[in-house]
Amino acid sequence: MASPNVARILDDLPAWMRPEVDAARRAIRLAAREYEALPIAVAGTSETPVPEVGPLSPHEIDTYQASILLGLGERRVRQLAAGGMGRLVGGRWLLDRSAVLAYAEQRRVRGGLSA
Repeated sequence: MASPNVARILDDLPAWMRPEVDAARRAIRLAAREYEALPIAVAGTSETPVPEVGPLSPHEIDTYQASILLGLGERRVRQLAAGGMGRLVGGRWLLDRSAVLAYAEQRRVRGGLSA
């Protein structure tokens, strides 16, 4: 917004348009200051800290619980979660309990074939 080309364009604006453009410029500057004030993770990434995950909903289970129910390793359970069976909250996968139970039943009906 400080480049000479932008300044020239702004100078050529009709008077009725200038207040709206000035308000937009102020909003952009404010948003930029707020963005720059966000904390930076220790690793230097732009990830902002995530609050601790509260207690699990009775409808959600973690990867450990799902691995027990399914008889699978937690790595495979994380793959299933990423495939739509769960959601990532604070770096932790939470899976829908009913989806896990339905998948376990599907595996049982198929004769216990591994996923």
